[in-house]
Amino acid sequence: MKYKILALSVFGLMTATVAYGAQQTVFLDQQWTKADRERFYFTPQGSYLIPYSWFIALEAGGQNKPFKDKNNIRRYGYLVDDNYSSANPDRLPIGFAKEPVKNGEAWLGYTCAACHTNDMRYKGQAIRIDGAPTLADFTAFNDGLNAALKSTLSNGKRFDRFARAVLGKEAANAEKTTLRGRVSNQAAWLKDFAKRSKPDHVFGAGRVDAFGVIMNEVFGYDLGLPENVRIPTAPVSYPFLWGTPRHDYVQWTGSAFNPFGRNVGEVLGAFGRVNLKVTSPDFGSTTARARELFELERLVAKLGTPHWPKALLGFIDQDRASRGEVLYKQSRYGEESCADCHALPDNAGHYPSTPAAENRFGVTFVKTHMTPLADIGTDSLTAKNFALRSVKSGSVAALLPAPFTNASVVPAPAMLTILVGLAAKDSNLHAQPPFNAPESAELIGYRQKADGLPPYAAPNLLAYRARPLDGIWASAPYLHNGSVPNLYELLLPPTKRSKVFYVGNREFDPYRVGFKSGYSINDFRFDTRLPGNRNYGHTYGTELSHNQRLDLLEFLKTL
Repeated sequence: MKYKILALSVFGLMTATVAYGAQQTVFLDQQWTKADRERFYFTPQGSYLIPYSWFIALEAGGQNKPFKDKNNIRRYGYLVDDNYSSANPDRLPIGFAKEPVKNGEAWLGYTCAACHTNDMRYKGQAIRIDGAPTLADFTAFNDGLNAALKSTLSNGKRFDRFARAVLGKEAANAEKTTLRGRVSNQAAWLKDFAKRSKPDHVFGAGRVDAFGVIMNEVFGYDLGLPENVRIPTAPVSYPFLWGTPRHDYVQWTGSAFNPFGRNVGEVLGAFGRVNLKVTSPDFGSTTARARELFELERLVAKLGTPHWPKALLGFIDQDRASRGEVLYKQSRYGEESCADCHALPDNAGHYPSTPAAENRFGVTFVKTHMTPLADIGTDSLTAKNFALRSVKSGSVAALLPAPFTNASVVPAPAMLTILVGLAAKDSNLHAQPPFNAPESAELIGYRQKADGLPPYAAPNLLAYRARPLDGIWASAPYLHNGSVPNLYELLLPPTKRSKVFYVGNREFDPYRVGFKSGYSINDFRFDTRLPGNRNYGHTYGTELSHNQRLDLLEFLKTL
């Protein structure tokens, strides 16, 4: 066999106002220009959902209006771009991109912004938070897309309209028959995708079992081993992005340290592919687009923290905030202080960082705090489902690097690192233009240890990461699984937190610091009593009095 999988350390796995119809959206000063935002929103990354012309022509299931109609898109919680832009001439939803031609046609795919851009509303004002967790429903959107394809197939007049739009003419019957076959095949594939990652209970708005979906696609579909598929039971809230490129470890479990590997893994879970057929001349090839992922990561590195917009949400009570800062730094009852896990910057704006001497490039990273499951006490399924899963290696067994060469069963974290590393290598090799040496170092986030030191590795996968809380006010709901609706409740004893609340409403509550629970067009009933949804744990600060909680909340608004 001429191929060998390499074990790569790549997966550590302004203020402006813009009119959107009658609505004015305020963009906070996060150090992005309008051009930066548009690149983030619409740059393709290698995700192939459906042919682009189909999406433009498709009608919503059971409705005589385009699937891409803004009101239909809003049903799923995605943001719409009403303004014409040369970056988005067809007014795609934010976070969707026109992928380059594949097999003779352009495709539609996801990009980072679909999951990491959000709007909040207060007193009729829409406020854009770039890099914030979305309130979109990934599963419902894809189910709706598939329903639209099936409706097109089952309704003759609807299919004729679709065919005319896609083919650009009154097509011959043979062309329409070919198109019908392709639509049927893609609908079947999307149905299988949904089946592979169908949860016992729905993820709902603002969440997805990211690792569960990625592993099912790579280990089950790409590797051709359906027995590797597992029901995803541990949905997580999409993390906020600002500051992330400077952190030592990322992901909720700290499992990723290399941004390129993390981003390639994300593509593979969002309709990207890697060829894992060992007999194929294209073994190891991937749709993930290294150059575009590189540019997207540069944008994220430039993204600034969203600061509390006092003119919109109200002024911060500085006396309360000062008292709250004391509480934040104070240890109580023998426990660590908030600052011990969620570090604050010093007077120069620097966070506690890793030593430059340990890094090959002399680069330092902001230290994050990995809290063991037993200590934090929050729902453990996300960490356990990843750290304790094993998968069959199938036909790639002989190609695996030591110590897994010829192993029939491999720990999932190791296998994911290997296979995502394979895709990352191929993506890197085919980048256009090719990466020069400085760019190659930047591509992997400078994550190489100095000579003689062991490589970067997560210290404990059975743990959850605590990062600095800059901009935390803009990232509701809270905890890794989004099981607490606001910061005030996070400071309550778990028994007093909401057992059931609704997610999807964008109306912001500046008093409790989070979104209001209540009706919205894509609201989701969040039941914290279900597995994976538990809202217990993280009891730090829960003994505070009501006034002390308000003091601490006021300080958190300043971060």
